[in-house]
Amino acid sequence: MSTFLEIIKLVKASKQTVILTGAGISTESGLPDFRSKDGFWIKNKPIQFNEFLLSKEKQRLSWKRNIELHSLLERILPNIGHAFVEKITNMQKNNFLITQNIDGLHQKSGIPENKIIEIHGSAINAACLECDAKQNILDFHDAIKLNSPLPKCNNCGGVVKVATISFGQPMNEIDMMRASNIVEDSDLMIVMGSSLKVLPAGKLPNLAMQTGSKLIILNRDKTRYDAKADIVINDELKNICGRLMQEL
Repeated sequence: MSTFLEIIKLVKASKQTVILTGAGISTESGLPDFRSKDGFWIKNKPIQFNEFLLSKEKQRLSWKRNIELHSLLERILPNIGHAFVEKITNMQKNNFLITQNIDGLHQKSGIPENKIIEIHGSAINAACLECDAKQNILDFHDAIKLNSPLPKCNNCGGVVKVATISFGQPMNEIDMMRASNIVEDSDLMIVMGSSLKVLPAGKLPNLAMQTGSKLIILNRDKTRYDAKADIVINDELKNICGRLMQEL
């Protein structure tokens, strides 16, 4: 039996599958990653969370970068990797997606919000840092374009930020707890396009193995969990998922 058929067999036998995706799935749609030698953070020094809180200049710079990102995301479409994730996630009501990505491409592919945990947040949403109320992100884009003062939260008057987890900002504890619970309940975990170097997401495969889940890793480069995983394929996701979609 081919490795691809083995993966499909495990997927079909699973009662609850959880998929973890990282930047590698989105770079194949043309979205630059953040941490590589040509990544976003090399050309744009990260804004620390504390800097954002203390500096109106940093707040405006953050929103300016978000406008640029939105312009890019409007032109980018999900690829075959996203299509594979969508098919598996929607295959059963207990299947879920945990993603490190902030680009919204999984939603574009057809996965409902209630089946996705964005553990690093979302670059297409805005939220108040005080009360967590969602805000209209375009109001903040308009303020930058018109060089007018940034709006405050329309619920409590607090500072509003792009709904991503910035450097130095605490992770969303509710999202991380939900992700951990889903991983513990699953019997199959598929990692796609993640180096598994960024924590705490990088610890989730270990949690899956501790609770008896099968582990599949599909990634261009090797990861620290490859030796322990049940199945590993190191290749471009478009090649891997093209084969898997044929077998599903």
